[in-house]
Amino acid sequence: MERIAVNALAQHILVRRWASLGAMFSVKAAQGEVDLEKLLLDTARQTHANSRLFELAFTWLVQHGDYVATHRLVRMILDDLEKQHRPTLGLLLETAQSRRGDLRFSKAIDACGSAIDAGPLFDVDRRNTFFVRLAEQNATPLSRKWGRWCEAIELKTNAIRPAHWIAANNPHLRLRALCGGDVCASIVAEAIAQGGVVTYGSELDVGRAFVASRGAVSAAIRKLERAGIVRRATEKGATRLTARIAL
Repeated sequence: MERIAVNALAQHILVRRWASLGAMFSVKAAQGEVDLEKLLLDTARQTHANSRLFELAFTWLVQHGDYVATHRLVRMILDDLEKQHRPTLGLLLETAQSRRGDLRFSKAIDACGSAIDAGPLFDVDRRNTFFVRLAEQNATPLSRKWGRWCEAIELKTNAIRPAHWIAANNPHLRLRALCGGDVCASIVAEAIAQGGVVTYGSELDVGRAFVASRGAVSAAIRKLERAGIVRRATEKGATRLTARIAL
């Protein structure tokens, strides 16, 4: 009973965070900035119990996935997401990407690996053998690929707020968009997640942190320096890079 209560609380907190990003759940939006990449990981952990969560996360990614800092997401998948939940996130990202018609999430999809087992995505379809067989029968090719069987997911466009609402209510997502470039967005997102300041020993360290090429990192650092977000400081012959965001 206690475990059910804990899971219900986790679900409630999760949908409140999505509500703050414009997903129209009938809950009060969470206060403060939402860590989008962490939210995606937590969604992969919890979506098995809530099919509407999967539907709205999918729709949000189709409409607003350009806000995602994919280099940071890759690192978090590899470092923080349990292997049993990676196929669920892979399915979510690849389903959204296929609907978008681009390669926005391809690196993050690769980081999710491949199926490790097979069965229905949602708990409601695991109740008995009949529902299990039905879920397998109606599973989309992508859900079969990831071993998380589900039917085709419909876009719920009327349940997601427009970009201007998201930007107005989440100013740091607006900052990501204005910075441009995914490595830029990842540096900004990491600084915000660390309380407004993050320091790296070198551009090479930034590349390691976000699994990014040297050229992409150098271009991102130059852009953020021009914006006054990143500063270089030399101490005892070593250069350090500090990204600072006003919270």
